[in-house]
Amino acid sequence: MKISLKAELLKARKGGYAIPAFNFDNLEMMKGIIEAAEETKSPVILMVTESAAKYMGLDYVFSFAITAVQKATVPVILHWDHGFDINLIKKAIDAGFSSVMLDSSLKNFNQNVAETIEVVKYAHANGVEVESEIGHIGGKEDDRSSNANGFTDINEAIEFNKLTGVDALAIAAGTSHGLFKSPPKLQLDLIKEIVEKIETPIVLHGSSGVPLEDLKEAINLGITKINIGTDLKIAAANGIKLWFLENPDGFDARKYGRSSIDYVKAEAIKKIIAFKSNNKG
Repeated sequence: MKISLKAELLKARKGGYAIPAFNFDNLEMMKGIIEAAEETKSPVILMVTESAAKYMGLDYVFSFAITAVQKATVPVILHWDHGFDINLIKKAIDAGFSSVMLDSSLKNFNQNVAETIEVVKYAHANGVEVESEIGHIGGKEDDRSSNANGFTDINEAIEFNKLTGVDALAIAAGTSHGLFKSPPKLQLDLIKEIVEKIETPIVLHGSSGVPLEDLKEAINLGITKINIGTDLKIAAANGIKLWFLENPDGFDARKYGRSSIDYVKAEAIKKIIAFKSNNKG
């Protein structure tokens, strides 16, 4: 069931919950995400990054992800996550994605604005919505490593939102992509200020490993989309590792694949319950 990103996020803000945005790197992860959403009756944002799409093959991703959206019994937003290549973003738009994200956050403000406007114009002309990032969220994202470039500046965020007309805005507020090297500390005062001053839905990236209590507080302050990637990667790998520990002579991909699906599903359900999106689909 394909739906609008912005409309669903605004609904979440009004209802006091956040929609989980889960990355998938293979078919098993995707199935685990969809099964979790259906079992909990939660809307979900199904996300793929450039490197994951290239690994699986663009045509394969477009085919089975769009099929998943059409067959799902709950609302699913198919989202192109952390797009660096505008041409690939446009391909995702043309293929039928619900929404796309441009990440030009490491470029200067004017470049970020100009590139975001280009994507917004193309996407909106095709009925697709756009997320962009102001203030850089560091860590390892999509095979790229970088250091956080400080927290989002509230005045820049307001101006960026006004100039670009994005449908969702990702901010740097203490999270990091990949595994945290030190305990994360969310800037809750910053989140509160940005949410109060910007009507556009505000997004948290790099939220794997952040204590659920902190994420719940961010939701209470108005965060409506929370991105989870690494926690699902770990779950997917653990499902396979543990299956082989119990079946050292095993080789049936359908069986260790099913174990991977189940572990991803369990982790996704944990996040869905914490974000209070269960029974909202």
